[in-house]
Amino acid sequence: MTFPRRTRRVASALAMGAAAAVVLAACSNGGGSSTSSSSSSSSSGSSDLSLKIGSILPTTGTLAVLGPPEIAGVTAAVKDINAANAGIKVSYQQKDSGDTSTNIASQSAKALLSTGVSAIVGAASSSVSLSFVDQLGSAKVVQLSPANTSPAFSTYKDNGFYWRTAPSDVLQGRVLGQKVLKDGALNVSIIYQNDSYGQGLNDNVKKALTAGGAQVGADVVFDPKSTNFSAEVDKALAPKPDALIVISFDQIKNIVQELDRNNFDFKKLYGVDGNYGVITDAFKNVDISGSQLTNPGVHATGAFAQKLDAANGKKLSVYSYGPESYDGTTLIALAALEAKKTDGASIKDHLKDVSEGGTKCKSFADCAKLVKQGKDIDYDGQSGPVTFDANGDPSQAYISIYKYGKGNATAWEAQQFGDLTKG
Repeated sequence: MTFPRRTRRVASALAMGAAAAVVLAACSNGGGSSTSSSSSSSSSGSSDLSLKIGSILPTTGTLAVLGPPEIAGVTAAVKDINAANAGIKVSYQQKDSGDTSTNIASQSAKALLSTGVSAIVGAASSSVSLSFVDQLGSAKVVQLSPANTSPAFSTYKDNGFYWRTAPSDVLQGRVLGQKVLKDGALNVSIIYQNDSYGQGLNDNVKKALTAGGAQVGADVVFDPKSTNFSAEVDKALAPKPDALIVISFDQIKNIVQELDRNNFDFKKLYGVDGNYGVITDAFKNVDISGSQLTNPGVHATGAFAQKLDAANGKKLSVYSYGPESYDGTTLIALAALEAKKTDGASIKDHLKDVSEGGTKCKSFADCAKLVKQGKDIDYDGQSGPVTFDANGDPSQAYISIYKYGKGNATAWEAQQFGDLTKG
C-alpha cells in the first residue's frame, strides 16, 4: 500500500550571521558517546542554528561489525559541518542499537528523545529500526538509516519521518541474482534468516534468479537466534546446488563451519551486506576463499577512507555504510539550513529537495554556500547521487561486489549502478 509522504519546499534566501570557529570534542557518556561544538550559539552570541542529532548504531549484537564505519561516518560529517562555519552548529550523541534479541534500541531512542534531538541516524538492522520507528515518528523526530534495506520501509506509515540512504533490497536482490546467473549457476539454494531483512532480500533474489532461468532447489529459513545450522545446511545441500546464497548477519561464522564439515566448495558461496566483513583474516576456523558477497554502496577509498579511519581513531576493518552515514548526516544538516529551522518536521519537509533537482554540489561546505545564496541544491555525496524518492528511499545507488581470497582476505571486485525508477 502506498500513500503521499513528502512535501516540496518553497526556495528561500538565507541570510546568516558569521559563524564562530568551533572545535570538535568527543567524550564517553554512559552507554553512548557525544560530539559537539565547543560553544553554543547562545553563549557565543552567534546567530547560527543549533542542531542536535543522535545515532542508534550497533556496538553490540549480530551487526556489531557495521557499527565502527557507520559511527565514523556520522562523526566525520559532524566535524565537516561544524568546520564549514556555514551558519549551523551540530551536536551529536551515539547510542548502541544492540540487535533484536534485546530492547537496547528502544531504550536508546527514549534516552536520545529526552535530550531533545531533532534527528537520529540509525539503525543498521531493518528489524531493529522497526522496533523504534513509531517512537520517533510520534515524537516528530527524523529517522535516517544508513543501512536499512528491507523493502517494507518503502510503504511504511511513518508520516514522512523515516528516510534511508541505503537502497531497498529490490536492488541488491536484483544485482546478486544476476551475478549468480552470470557465473553460470542454474540450480541455486538459499539459506536466509527469518526477519524483515532476510525475507525481503530472499524474495528479490529469487525473483532475479527465476527471471533469468534458474531454479531455487532449496529455500531454507532459520531463526536469527539460532547457533546450530546442521539441519539447514543439510536441506540446502540436498539438491546439489551450483550455488548457495546465505542471507544472514554474524550467523555466517557458524554456517560456513557447517558447510566445511560437508566438504562444500566455497567458490559456490554467495553472501550479502549483512554478512560481508563478519569473516576477516583473523578468522582461522575456515578459509572461504572464492566466496563472493554483495554490499550496497561504493567502495570507500583514498582520502575519504582516511577520513573515516581518523574519525574511528584507527584503521577500519570494513567501510560498509560509512559513506551512507556521512551523506545522511550531511543531508539532515542541509535540510535544516535550508529550512532555517532545526525541528524534525522542518527537516523532513526539506530532505527530498536538497537531494535532487537543483545545482549539484558534493560537500556540505559547497552546498551550504549555495543555500545561503538562495539557490536550489542537489547534494551528490560519498555514496552516490542519493536522490530521495517520494517514499524517502534513494532512487539510485551502487552495489559493490567483494571476493574472498586465501586466508579470508577480501578484495573489491566491481560495483554496479542501479536505478530503481526504471523497474
